[in-house]
Amino acid sequence: MKALFTGIFIMLLTVNGNSQYNILDSKKTQTAVEECLYATYGFDFAKAYSNERILNKALPQHPVSYFLKALIIYWENFPLLPDNPATSDFELNMDLAIELSDDMLEQDPESLEGVFFDMHARAFKAMFWADNGKPSKVLSDIDNMYRSTLKGIEFKEAFADFYFSSGLYNYYIVAYIEKHPVYKPIALMFRKGNKELGLKELQIAVNKATYIKYEAMLFMSLLQLNYEENIPAAIDHAAGLYNLFPENIYYMGQYLIILCHNRNYTVASVLNEKLSSQKEPFHQMIYWMTEAFLDENHHKAPARAKSGYMNVIRIAEKFGPVADLYAAIAYAGLARIAEMEGDSNNARKLRRKASRLSVYDFILDF
Repeated sequence: MKALFTGIFIMLLTVNGNSQYNILDSKKTQTAVEECLYATYGFDFAKAYSNERILNKALPQHPVSYFLKALIIYWENFPLLPDNPATSDFELNMDLAIELSDDMLEQDPESLEGVFFDMHARAFKAMFWADNGKPSKVLSDIDNMYRSTLKGIEFKEAFADFYFSSGLYNYYIVAYIEKHPVYKPIALMFRKGNKELGLKELQIAVNKATYIKYEAMLFMSLLQLNYEENIPAAIDHAAGLYNLFPENIYYMGQYLIILCHNRNYTVASVLNEKLSSQKEPFHQMIYWMTEAFLDENHHKAPARAKSGYMNVIRIAEKFGPVADLYAAIAYAGLARIAEMEGDSNNARKLRRKASRLSVYDFILDF
């Protein structure tokens, strides 16, 4: 269900609009937005909140500060889980952004800012619940997103950030169906996509976007790894994110996954050493995932690798679906070791567990 929802949802991310005036006309506002986003993704939350407050004071009836505050809450509590009290604050601020966006759209149905913040506030909520295994929480928003897509898909030139959603739609509505042809009848109900155009648009977002620049870099890395099988390109984008935000554990984890997959053992070892003294469970999970892979494939120490992979699985259980990818990598590693030890029955069971936890092909070939 999560895979189906995610696939369909990604198809619906494109939206645009047009307006005579937007906050990007203000250099001061633009600078505050950029500094807030950079601080948020870099885990400098004191600076992020400081810039968010400046925006809220200057524009109390605009969705921008509420959208940014929700992002700060999300990353400050990463990984944000449904039972965390901060989740209600995250949803509240995204809902306020949606409410104020809708007010803007009532006054001007083609308001660039209204369409952008309405669409992306709903999108971030949807991805949060999908990552946490609860897609039913946002299914009611799908129809609104698709109608917005149809309304404004041709107007991305009005604001560079829209190249991200346009690129995602054009790429994934083709690539996802190629990987999962069973969903082809569903895709026929939607506007046709174009993978080549989608890649070009996502690169434009990487180069020119403001609000969604770092999300564009992340998705470019993910699709190059999981769909294009272009590992050098995946590494380039993942390395770019890590170099910008070395304190961001999610970006570091994604970078380490690709480095391990590409057998870049030296770089992976150096980066992973930075996590060895970390006490936070999510950091420890990333550390053991990398350490176990290195023990299995680089140091040829299967006993240590098994112990490390079991640590990953144990910690991942605390986080639920948001940590499924890391647990899948651990189960796949245990399957390889079991196969090497001649335990084919257990290897098959472990591979099935890995497959259930992640739809990515590269996991079993890791």
